[in-house]
Amino acid sequence: MLLPPIASLNISNTTSAPPSSEGITTISHHPTQGESPYLSQVRKIAVLVDPYSTGCIIAQEMQKRGLLIIALWTTGFSEEMKLHVPTSCGRMDYFAQVDQQLTLEETRKVLLEAADGHVIVACLAGGEAGVDFADALSEYLEQTRAAAVVGAAAAGAGSKLSTKLSNQAILTNGTEIPNRRDKYVQQELIKQAGLRSVRQAGSDKFEDVEGFLKTEAYPIVLKPNESAGSDGVKLCYSFDEAKEHFEKLMSSQLVNGGECPSVLCQEFLKGTEFVVDHVSRDGVHKTCMIWVYDKRKANGANFVYFGMKPVDPTTEQAKILINYTRRVLDAMGILHGPTHAEIMMTAEGPCLVEMNCRAHGGDGRWRPLAVALTGGYSQVEVTADAFLDPKAFSRVPDKPTYPFKASGQEVMFVNFSSGKVKSTPGFDVIRALPSFVHMDSFVSPGAEVDYTVDLVTGIGGVILMHQDQEVVKRDIEFIRYLEEINGFFIYETKLENLKRPRGDDILLKTSTPTVATKDGKHLHRRVFSSDGPSLIRHLSNDRPELRGPLMKRMTTVDSSQEAVVIVDPYSTGCCVAEEIVKRGFSVIALWTKEFAPEMKMHVPLSCGALNYLAEVEEADTLMATSDIVHMAAGKLRVVACLAGGEEELTAGKLRVVACLAGGEAGVDLADKLSEFMKVRTNGTNIPNRRDKKVQQEIIRKHGLRSVRQAGGANFADVEEFLKSEPYPVVLKPVESAGSDGVKLCHSFQEAKEHFHVLMKSQMVNGGQCPAVLCQEFLRGKEYVVDHVSRDGEHKTVMLWVYDKRPCHGSAFVYFGCIPVDSESPEAKILIPYVRGVLDALEFKNGPSHAEVMMTPDGPCLVEMNCRAHGGDGNWRPLCVALNGGYSQVEATVDAYLDKRQFMILPDKPPSPFKAAGQEVILVSYGRGTVKATPGFEDIKKLPSFVYLETGVRPGSQVDYTVDLFTGIGSVILMHHDSNVVKEDIRRIRQMEKNNELFVFENQVGSMRSPSLMGLSKHVD
Repeated sequence: MLLPPIASLNISNTTSAPPSSEGITTISHHPTQGESPYLSQVRKIAVLVDPYSTGCIIAQEMQKRGLLIIALWTTGFSEEMKLHVPTSCGRMDYFAQVDQQLTLEETRKVLLEAADGHVIVACLAGGEAGVDFADALSEYLEQTRAAAVVGAAAAGAGSKLSTKLSNQAILTNGTEIPNRRDKYVQQELIKQAGLRSVRQAGSDKFEDVEGFLKTEAYPIVLKPNESAGSDGVKLCYSFDEAKEHFEKLMSSQLVNGGECPSVLCQEFLKGTEFVVDHVSRDGVHKTCMIWVYDKRKANGANFVYFGMKPVDPTTEQAKILINYTRRVLDAMGILHGPTHAEIMMTAEGPCLVEMNCRAHGGDGRWRPLAVALTGGYSQVEVTADAFLDPKAFSRVPDKPTYPFKASGQEVMFVNFSSGKVKSTPGFDVIRALPSFVHMDSFVSPGAEVDYTVDLVTGIGGVILMHQDQEVVKRDIEFIRYLEEINGFFIYETKLENLKRPRGDDILLKTSTPTVATKDGKHLHRRVFSSDGPSLIRHLSNDRPELRGPLMKRMTTVDSSQEAVVIVDPYSTGCCVAEEIVKRGFSVIALWTKEFAPEMKMHVPLSCGALNYLAEVEEADTLMATSDIVHMAAGKLRVVACLAGGEEELTAGKLRVVACLAGGEAGVDLADKLSEFMKVRTNGTNIPNRRDKKVQQEIIRKHGLRSVRQAGGANFADVEEFLKSEPYPVVLKPVESAGSDGVKLCHSFQEAKEHFHVLMKSQMVNGGQCPAVLCQEFLRGKEYVVDHVSRDGEHKTVMLWVYDKRPCHGSAFVYFGCIPVDSESPEAKILIPYVRGVLDALEFKNGPSHAEVMMTPDGPCLVEMNCRAHGGDGNWRPLCVALNGGYSQVEATVDAYLDKRQFMILPDKPPSPFKAAGQEVILVSYGRGTVKATPGFEDIKKLPSFVYLETGVRPGSQVDYTVDLFTGIGSVILMHHDSNVVKEDIRRIRQMEKNNELFVFENQVGSMRSPSLMGLSKHVD
């Protein structure tokens, strides 16, 4: 109660209330003559300093008990935060709102005027920013109340009312500890009390903390001394980073509305983080609830909050926490009111992170759960009891009873994707869960969301509660599944790159595997096997079975006197060249026009150094090129001409017996030249066999399932198709130009825009895109079927299926390439279909690499690559092990140079395979600048490791994998024990999910607790 001194009593019957804000109203009391005695009676008032978040809920609880509420806003408190009212409160109806004045006395007078004759009986902090002033003001109000009672008694002015209320003291923690919410002060106080505290140093001058920062083990936590919320708290990994953040904190306006008085540098506590909520009165501390944070690694961050779970208060650990927390409260001189302690249970026992001298924040969304768990109360109700009803407070249990009366927890949503939100269907599904109680979502249509790495990037949370524990468990599992499949949001449509891992791309003059960012970092983009000079490769040296013996196979010619021409030998073409050299032939490298000089240096790691007999350049005509090759061959007889990369040509001084395309861009030239030189050829009856549109039209004519499509160099040629075909629609360059260009478009406008991009852009094959192909989007499993043919006889050398999954908001992320049993039902359908495609395309000789989608209507060709399987041939050791001695590389050389050996090759791979293995395509679950790559070293130690290929190194900027361009590499695994392979795959996936592949620079951002979620600027 507040009875002002008689001499200063000056109560006005009019209230000067500040303008009402949206969601907050001010109710003024104006007694009038003849008014009802029930309306004119003196009522009790509680003053809440900076009421927001849970403070609003406490205010409403006190209103329910008949009190009037005055909101007192401290100097600097933002107007935005005055509007922050929890959704559970609806709107706030304050009796009055006043602002802090220059002095306590001036503030008291303003309160008295606003009280309008009613009596102030309580003054408490409604949020973190109000703690210091609430302590000072409540102390001052109690002093003046006590003095007024004494003065009134001495003057004989006590009335019936004053006698009734004079003994009700205004509870206060006082100002004996002038700034108890200062984190540095907190740690020093508990250290003096003999309690475990954090090693620390704090000051407003950097030189005062410099010694600590130079001697303390990193990482180190830097934070503003005052509990200012989510801004400012950071985990720093180096002295320079700590120095930079110190200066930032000192110069920035913190969220409590004032300048940061100093910065606190603390040891980084390792352990399990708990929350212990109390309410105190007269030094008696009642434990309202203990919670434990569910923190995990996610999206490249080490500390992402997944939830908050109630803790059994009867466990030994809980007993230790309760005892420690109460001793902290005593050391800090906290006698009254709610507190919210964050404590780390370290290896040495509990250690205070910080003591928040106010109620648990988070908009009080935990309140219904706490009430259900305890069977009727939470920190909110007990706070009202402590200030207003001491008898009720005395009846509150010392700690919650156990077992709890219900089951439940708070689940914090974690987002694994990014984009502009079109709708939020996942939130509607969550509201329908059986255990749903309350949800806070910070996302609405039109918002841009990112991957959750801290509280700032959080998207909301939900309180679940049910009498049946199994119901809660199932609902949590469902929410986690919803997160995994990115089911929360539907995003605005965006272009998605659909190029496949075996595109074997040639990046020519404009090849840039890394992209410079504004800060000078290099953003890693998917480095394909053909980007050779930029790659890091690791081949196992500890697997004797991978180093096959040098084999001299019988051939149909005298190899020592003959040469083979390989056009653009790179990637798998180098593997073919090496195999030819092993068989005693000399190899001439013929480089086509526009082939990038840096790509000439690209040799797969498995090949070592290749010594060519000669290297020559393509001439303007076939005849001139043939002459150049003949001159290079000298007296040797040219027996074959192969394309080693994406292009191909042939030549020979004497008799040329073979000419084959070793890469995609060389297919047309190889066909023409082999036909011109009258050697084994696929001919030019189909003039542009590698044209995707041509391929689809041909197989359609032969009755094979083909893609609905339209193509042309003018948009008018495809406009009708784009207006009638269901979306999404695939747009790609007509020629197989590699990774650039293939896009999934979700609307007519996107398709039109991308059409023009493809027509204007320089394609990766070195020439202008002659046309654009628009195709239906095929749905189903995607397979690869590799063949080698001779004179129209097709031998299946391997079948693969792509492991594609939704990830990070993208529907199609490649996780691997898995061998398929040749006797499986799928293989029995795929092999005849692909061979029919080869016959329809009149492909009779050489290697081929078919990409086929198994749709509900059966297999459908995506594209036929009339060259060997790409990817540096790093799959070769695996294929040799699976097949028991051969791969597409050996079979290709047999087809051109050893008819007898080709004839005895099996028609298809053995079933079962002779070994186990697959390609694992690495997926990044983090974002940042790579400091180190320890995961790669761990992968190389796996028992089944064969080969690792990556473009990521220290200094690379990696992002979340959403397509091949954001992929981070691939690994070949092989072992004769399938369980070993399975375990190694599990370990790699675990390293990906836990972000153990990389150590990032500046990995962690905000480290504030989840009780602050949803407060954008001014927080608890």
